[in-house]
This record gives sequence, structure tokens and C-alpha cells, in this order.
Amino acid sequence: MPEPTSTAVITSPRGSGIREVARLAGVSIATVSRVFNDASAVNPDTRRRVLERAAALGYEPSSLGRNLARGRSELLGLIVPDVSFPLYGQMISGIEDVLGQRGMSILLASSHDDADRELAASRHLLRHAVDGGIVINSQTDAALPSPRGVNWVHVSPEHGIWPCRVELDNVAGGGLAALELLRAGRRHAAYIGAPGRESAERERGFAAGLRRDDLAYRRAQGDYTELSGTQAADRLLEEFPALDAFFVAGDLMAAGVLRALHLRGLRVPDDVAVVGFDDAVLASLLYPRLTTIRQPAYEMGAAAARLSLQLLAGLRAEPVTFPPELVRRESTGPP
Repeated sequence: MPEPTSTAVITSPRGSGIREVARLAGVSIATVSRVFNDASAVNPDTRRRVLERAAALGYEPSSLGRNLARGRSELLGLIVPDVSFPLYGQMISGIEDVLGQRGMSILLASSHDDADRELAASRHLLRHAVDGGIVINSQTDAALPSPRGVNWVHVSPEHGIWPCRVELDNVAGGGLAALELLRAGRRHAAYIGAPGRESAERERGFAAGLRRDDLAYRRAQGDYTELSGTQAADRLLEEFPALDAFFVAGDLMAAGVLRALHLRGLRVPDDVAVVGFDDAVLASLLYPRLTTIRQPAYEMGAAAARLSLQLLAGLRAEPVTFPPELVRRESTGPP
């Protein structure tokens, strides 16, 4: 039976910390620290010797220690209503990609769309010494406690009063939905909204677009869930069976509308056209595929991260507003 192979490992009874690296390299602890902090004053031969001894010992300096010495954690606090919601996941990806290029990470907390929980989450993040913070769909109109005196960046806040914010032009998005339904020849439309500023702005743009053709519309309220979309569509169709179009404040609710229409034997788009909002992943997976107003979630997250970095650098950060985009699919008919 062959002998088991073995690997030689350099060990030290005193451990493999910075003191051991300094001892083996014949330098001071301060010199080892300067080598790993890229100090230009270290002699090249000394630097090489320190790095060789450190590699042999498997030593890596503590980033926490370096950051504490500089008074920075390299962490950005992030408060999200619900991490399972696809749109927020795209925003988080944009934030992470920008921060990752700067060697920073995020520390995540959830608010569950509740102002009190949002405040508690911000305090929790501050206890972890975050350098700055981003909050998505902020529900509060009171200033959150600021990390190191740096303002929070708000993404699509419920209250549009915050100077450092990233948002979508929701009014323009509602206008695009109205134009699309008018293009499809629809004259009896309904809007299914949800609580909050975003939905109210989408409805305002939708109403203005229809008024240009002297058209009124019906409305019902949901809560951004698929079930609420189904129930709202059922109520509207019971009362107004002549409806030939729906504009829905979120794609998940729009999926519920499609279900309600299917169960009633109504064809989409032949009998009824449907426009959603957000362009979530499911919009292209539904049948028929959903025409929707795209919200550039990844790009909005990336913009929020860049604003945070500007604030950390002591620079002025101006609000950023993204334009919406119509994504036409089969639920409103062919071009």
C-alpha cells in the first residue's frame, strides 16, 4: 500500500502574526506595517524580504486593523424594504459593482416598508461604523442618523424632499403607458395602483396622457402583489365590463391582471391590452409577454453608490432622475 503524500508546512511556535514576520525578516513591526500599507519609503530589498517571509508564514494583514487606523470601515450601510423583490436585487447588484471597484462592501438591513423599522435599521448599521448609507424606498420624512456626518442617499424615497436621491421620472412613465394604449386604439382604460408616491405619480402621468384625447379612466387599488392585481381587475370588470385596457403600477400586479382576464375568457391583447411597470424579469416570461415601463434598477443602484462615494469624498451630490422606457411586447399587440 503506497505511503500517503505529505506537504511541508512552515510553522512557528509563536504564530504567524506581524511580530513573527518582523522577527524572521529582521525588521521592526512598523516596517512590516509600512510594507503592507504600500509606503514608498521602504527599501525594495527590505520590502521583498518582508513579503517573502509573510508568504512563507501565510500571513495576511488585517484589513479591519488598517481601516480602524485610518478611521474608515470601508463598509456602506444599505437598507432595503424586501431583499426578495427582484427590482431591489438589481439595484443591489449595481451598488455592489460600483463599491467593489473601490474595495468597499455593503452591510445590509431590511425596513419592510416601515418608517420605524427603517430608523432602527439605520441605528443598527451605525453601530457597525459604516462610512455612509443608502436607503431604498425610504418611508420616513425625518432625517436618519448620519454615519460620520455623511448624508444618506435615498433611492426612490416615499418623500421627495431629500437632496441626495436617485429616482425615476414616474410621471413620464405613466404618460408613456397612456400613449401606448392610445396607439393600440384603446378607449376604455383602467388604472390599478398601490399606496405611495410612486404609484400616485404614475397615475398622474397616465391621467394627463389620456386627457389629451379627452378620455377618462377607471381605477382600483392593489398592493403590488399578484393576488391584489387579480382582485382589482375582477372588481373593475364586474362594474365596467367594457374595459379594453389596463395600466398597472407594478409587473407582479399585472401578472395578476392577466390571470383574471384569462379566467374570464378574455383574450390579451385582442379583447384587453395590458401595460405593467418596472420591466421585472417575469415580464418577459408571462404569456402573453408583458408590455411594461422599464425602470433601470441596476443603473439606479450604481448611481446611488457613486453619489455615496462623492459624499464620502466631501463633494456635493446632486439628485439624479432617470427617464423611463417603454418596452413593447405582445400584451398590447404588434407595433
